[in-house]
Amino acid sequence: MSHEPGAAIARLVHAGFDAFYAEFHRITREARRWFDVRDWSRVDDLHHERIDLYQRYVVRTLASLRPLTRIHAEDVGVWREAHSRYAQLIRDRVDHEVAQTFFNAITRKTFRTVGVNADIEFLDRDLDTAHDDPVPGQIRRVVADDPDELFASVLQQVRPALQWCDAERDARWLRAEHARHCAEHGRSPHITAIEVLKPLFFRAREGYIVARIHGAEGTCPLLVPVQPTGAGMVVDGALFTVDAALQVFSSTRAYFFVDVLKPADVVAFLATLMPSLTESELYIAIAHHRHGKTLIHRELVEHLRASDDSFVMAPGIAGLVMTVFTLPSYRNVFKIIRDRFDKPTATREGILRCYREVFRGRRVGRLADTQEFEYLAFERRRFDPECLAELRAKAGNSVHVEGEQVVVTHLYIEEKMTPLNLYLMQVGLEQAIAAIIDYGAAIKELAGHNVFAGDLLWKNFGVTRHGRLVLYDYDEICPLLDCNFRAIPAPRSWEDELSDQPYYAVADADVFPAEWAPFIVPREPPALREAFLAHHADLFTPEFWRERQRQVVAGAVHLGLPYPPRFPGLQ
Repeated sequence: MSHEPGAAIARLVHAGFDAFYAEFHRITREARRWFDVRDWSRVDDLHHERIDLYQRYVVRTLASLRPLTRIHAEDVGVWREAHSRYAQLIRDRVDHEVAQTFFNAITRKTFRTVGVNADIEFLDRDLDTAHDDPVPGQIRRVVADDPDELFASVLQQVRPALQWCDAERDARWLRAEHARHCAEHGRSPHITAIEVLKPLFFRAREGYIVARIHGAEGTCPLLVPVQPTGAGMVVDGALFTVDAALQVFSSTRAYFFVDVLKPADVVAFLATLMPSLTESELYIAIAHHRHGKTLIHRELVEHLRASDDSFVMAPGIAGLVMTVFTLPSYRNVFKIIRDRFDKPTATREGILRCYREVFRGRRVGRLADTQEFEYLAFERRRFDPECLAELRAKAGNSVHVEGEQVVVTHLYIEEKMTPLNLYLMQVGLEQAIAAIIDYGAAIKELAGHNVFAGDLLWKNFGVTRHGRLVLYDYDEICPLLDCNFRAIPAPRSWEDELSDQPYYAVADADVFPAEWAPFIVPREPPALREAFLAHHADLFTPEFWRERQRQVVAGAVHLGLPYPPRFPGLQ
């Protein structure tokens, strides 16, 4: 058999990846220009364009391969040769791991692979040891005897350079904040060096210099939030703890724009700042979400090898459109669209669209990120019998038993959270009050970004492992501006008062906030109820929602930043 078809396939896939990645970098650099001039709508548009980019180039590459795949679509020998030739083409690339994932995407679409195909896919870390040395220039090490000079040097490391309003003033403020933080935590403020990542990490309304401080007592993160102004860039905060860094890199926020040559170097650096995050989470945070999906699968396979517990249904009240299972020892849950819905208005197409829009959107720290998978295969023996029976009963169109395997043709993988209704029963009063107040804040923050959560029941909100309230049920979300918020009309007679049906006309878009109180205000204990009403009683008035709609139309955004801003008015 001639090796020429395999070589041709490898060249075409490599050309497709090259074109994709060039456009990925172009969008990132263009977004930086709009960030610097505070044109947030353009940054958001480019975020959406970048999310859609991968699939567009996969489809384009598959089209370029069609003359060959018509003949060799099922010839594993040809594709094995293509795999070998492609490995040679990408061996010297510093972004080779991302290039591997692109090849895998092509083979999976071509063969409709169930599970993995070890013959023609890149698995584990096939080339990862070939490029252990960091790319020069991506990380800058700065030292100085004078602390003000040291922090001033940190502010000058980003490329393209930031145009500062007053860098010396900001450097003095950073030094003072670091000294204050060290005094509060009983640490020495002495710094031996600071290592700085060269690219700026940014998304609409947020930018960060990301660095690592080396001192006498070890290392700690340094994240410097920055905001552009008409007079130049200003430092808007200072973060020195792992917990603070985790809030910035939360999966509930939009992926960062980061202009990076070798993503593995950036991920390795970030891992030293936030060791609790997985490699997949870090790649996804810097917008390499397709490679992040590859890593999620690797991490899942590795976890299954190292564990022996069984898949079970996720705790909490069962969803009306999704069925959810998990592994108790695993950090994520698996969500499958049910065959039949207990909501008459729900459709499969509508659910897919909602999840896609949340994935493409900014998420503003209040929407859970989900990664979509097709044709995952699990060992049947790992399923609790009751779990498998329920999955087959509720989602039999997506869950198939094939011999000793369970094949799931479509699912979402999402961070495991504690449903709010369960969380409130598990924690003390102080934590419960904080959670219920944050729950109301989450509803309001979403509204400020033109998102109406729809079904506000506690079971649809979860508490992340970092303690943040997040909406994870998307089947009823809609644009805030599509809603017509109304007060309940006064009854016209005693018959109206006694009627168990609405005595007033209700259109599809009508929403009556006063109806929510029995469902979302805690009844007991009184302290929990009082705390919620003290902070969020306005949620039950149409006036609050109409005012939020006016603000959305006017472009006023209520931004829940993941740090305490130095200049709150800038956002």
